[in-house]
Order: sequence, then structure tokens, then C-alpha cells
Amino acid sequence: MGMINASDSSPIYIGSDYNTVIGSTQAAGRPSVRISTQRSWTHGLFIGDFNHAPGGVCGSWPAFWTLGPNWPYNGEIDIMEGANLVNYNAATLHTNPNCTIAGDSRTMTGQLNNNNCAYYPGYNVGCGIRDTRSTSYGAGFNAIGGGIYAMQWTSDYISVWFFPKGSIPSDITNKAPNPSSWGLPMANMQGSCVIDQHFQAHKVILNNAFCGEYAGATSVWNSTTNSCATYTGYSTCNAYVAAQPAAFQQSYWSINSIRVYQLVDPSANASSTSTAYIASHQPTQSSTSTISPQTPVPTTSLCPTYNFTVVQSSNFKYEIECGVNIGGSDIGRPYPSYQVTSFEDCVAGCSYWNTYNSTNICGGVTYQVSNKACYWKRNIGSTPADPSFNSARLIYYAYPQVTDDPRQQTSSSSSTSYVATSVTPQYYVAPGAATSTSFSLISETPTSSFTDGVPLGGSTTDDTSPTMSIVSTTINASLIARIIDFKPADGAIHEFAAFFFFCGSNIDKNYCGDINKWTAFPFELSIVKLVISFFKANHGR
Repeated sequence: MGMINASDSSPIYIGSDYNTVIGSTQAAGRPSVRISTQRSWTHGLFIGDFNHAPGGVCGSWPAFWTLGPNWPYNGEIDIMEGANLVNYNAATLHTNPNCTIAGDSRTMTGQLNNNNCAYYPGYNVGCGIRDTRSTSYGAGFNAIGGGIYAMQWTSDYISVWFFPKGSIPSDITNKAPNPSSWGLPMANMQGSCVIDQHFQAHKVILNNAFCGEYAGATSVWNSTTNSCATYTGYSTCNAYVAAQPAAFQQSYWSINSIRVYQLVDPSANASSTSTAYIASHQPTQSSTSTISPQTPVPTTSLCPTYNFTVVQSSNFKYEIECGVNIGGSDIGRPYPSYQVTSFEDCVAGCSYWNTYNSTNICGGVTYQVSNKACYWKRNIGSTPADPSFNSARLIYYAYPQVTDDPRQQTSSSSSTSYVATSVTPQYYVAPGAATSTSFSLISETPTSSFTDGVPLGGSTTDDTSPTMSIVSTTINASLIARIIDFKPADGAIHEFAAFFFFCGSNIDKNYCGDINKWTAFPFELSIVKLVISFFKANHGR
């Protein structure tokens, strides 16, 4: 199709189709190239020398990157990446949970965008470092005739340098690279992340995608700066890319070389000035190693001890994120007078939701330290840093089985949409607790000091109900089944569970029978009446 041209005497050309008008935005899309190595490497020095790259064009999303099998478990390293009219490069890591970087400005020239490298469903930002130079990507990169990107990957860190044309170190030109002589990298990705746990067996990839979840995202296409919606006059990325083929004549790679180097002595310190890299010509066997973390001694608090660590509370695994306020829609308390005095109570409440009320309905929790308020979340979105909050994110069902290895791909007809995380949990045991796997409620005294979590800017609801005693009782199984059949459209089966729990034994008829005391719950009043009528008709009360 004329999209690749390779010879020994001139730079390699890898382009995209710029002649065909795509008749429908529902069609396969504009043809372009993704090319990857057949070999894989763990650690090394990866150097790409480019005269031109596809960036700086609305609708384009090019990248020079590396990728391990069974994404995100073996990691992704984006060396050069951008979209649309962006004029800077962002070097980014993507992993499964338990990987963060420090972003220390003393060790790099770039700016930290985000420190949490973990992928979550609906949230795939990764941990990124932004290059502040306009020549590092897009129109600025192509205007100076390109340059060199170098990525050094060791057990201790992953670093990325960019050298504009005219400023390329002679040791790179002479094919004897020595990173210790290059000065500070643009990106130094190092922190609490154990590199060898998250990055293994990577292929090198070069591609130019169009639109997709980055360049085609509504917020990106309509961004307030460099808006492609304004620049092109098209309301969507797909419509523009389909209708304007000539715009992508400049969406091509011109490549002098891509070379992979490995240490002469793999056991040497990669930062040493005497360390030598050689070109990686000989095939090597890629392997995935396993590093067993030490079993921590239980402490009295999750934060800050377990920050960005996977812990287990009850039967559920969470990633703890201290100083973070996770997004998501609130679902309220596990039951009307659930007591909260600590972040640990919040996490236990999420487990209660998923154990006794509705499976997987609680995806995480945010704890506001100042007023001890919990916000139990149905779905989890972004992870903005906020020192006044601590958060926990449920991970046991959070990973689609996506992989770059055809031998490990899951059939699209599979009934299993998610797989469990492979992270070995570190067990948190609450101080003085005999077990962290069971819940029991013998009696309770609702107090006006308890504050239920509500969306920021909203109001709180205090429970001032009279003291109640809850005792065990037997409820007719067929009655439960019949009432559960009336599950509302929004999936709020948890309110039925709470109603059974408090009214099943009919200890306080006024409390259970007074419908006005139930209208604060987030489900239709008619459903409440239906439940009560079923109790009266089938249970005699």
C-alpha cells in the first residue's frame, strides 16, 4: 500500500494512507502502520534516531514505545508519545497496582504529570513526565529535523533523554553510548515502584494511531488550548480523519536507526562511568522473574505505612492511596448507623457492602481526615492528590485480560470480563482484632456525631434514631427470593438487604413501619411501600 519504504542507503519511511476518503465513521478507519520487534528484552538501552515523526497533526496519535506480554502486568514504557497539536513529549509508564514514581526535580529536567503508574478500568493515565521543550514533539520536533530519544532501563530506574538534532552526544553517534556522560535525563522514573516486578520481556514498537481514547477523546479534541475542534471545524476526531485524507501526508516516520544496547557485564552498576553498553545483536532468552515481597508486620494504621500497597481487608484486596481523593459516585453507608472513627473503618465498610449488600457494588472509598467522613464509591475514576483525604481502591476484579501476546489473548466470546490481580496482598490486621475476615453486629447506638459521606459541597445526614438491639432471626427464604426479584433498575439491591437487617425481627415496629424514616434512602418510595406490603402480607408484620 506504499506505507513502508526501506533501503540501506536512505532513512526508513513508515507512513499512513493520505489518499482515501473513508465513507463512514463506523468503518475500519484510516490505514496506518504498527510495527514491532519479534525479540523481547528485559533491561537495556533503547535509542531511536528520527528525522521526522507523525506528531503535530489533528487526529494523529504516534508513539515510540516498549510493551510486555499480558498488559498491564509486565508493563508499558512510552518513550515518545503525544496527540493532535500537542507540542511536547510525555514519557509515561503503565503498570498494574503498586507502582509509583517520585518525580524528583533534582534528578530530571522534565515536569511530573502524575505519579501513580497503575491502570484501572476507565483510568489509564499512567505516571508521566512532561518535556518542557517545544522541540521534543510535533511541529517543533519536525521543524528542527528531529533528534534522538534514548531510554535506559535497569532494575533501579527507567530514564528517558531527548537530544535535538545538532546536540547529539558523540558516543551515541559512534555507537558506544555512555548514559553517565549525558547529564540529567528528561524523565527519571524511580520511586516506590519495584521495577523488576512490573516490567519484563518488552518488545519495541513504533506506530501511528488515529483518534482512539487519547486523540479522539472529547475533552482532548475540544481542549481549551490547541483545540482541534476549533482548528479543523469538525466536532469529532473520527469525522475529520475520515473526511480529510490529505491532512495526513505529514503523518510519517523517517528513521535513521533504532538500536538496542545491553550491558557488557549485566551485573555492573549501570550508572558507573566505566560501564560499557554493546549493541544487542545476539538472541537472548527473555524470562519473567518473581520477587517475593517481605511479609510486613501489622501496624495500627493503613496510612502512611501501606501507601500505594495492596492490602487485604476481609476477603477483599485494596490498593491504599494516602493523600488522594478518588473520584466516583457515592453509594452511602453500608447500613444506616455504620460507625466510622478511622480510615480503617471506611475500608471495612466497603468490604461489608460487597459481602452483605451487593457484590462488587463498592469499588473503593475515600476518607476525609478532618471530620472522619467516609465516601463509599460505586465506581472509581481519577486520582487527584489531596492531602486531606485517604483512599482505598478495590482491585480484585479490576483487570481486563488484555495482552500483546497472541498466545495469551482472551476470546471476545469469553464470559469472563475481568481477572484477579496477580499482586500478592499484604495483610492488614486491625489492632486488637482477632480476625479481619468477619463482621458481626450485636447492638448499636446511633449517635448524632456520626457523619455519612456525601459528595463534596453537599450536606451530611445525621442518624438520630432511638437505640435498637439487633438479634438473630429466621426469615422465610422464599419471601427473600420474591422480594429480591424487585431489584430496581439502578441495581440498588443493597437497600433491600439493609431493610431486612433492621426490620426482619420487628424489634421496633415504629421504626420499621414508619415509611418517612426510609425516604432518605436512594431508591423509589414506591419500592419501599412494596417491600413493606410484602412483609405485612407474607410475614404477618
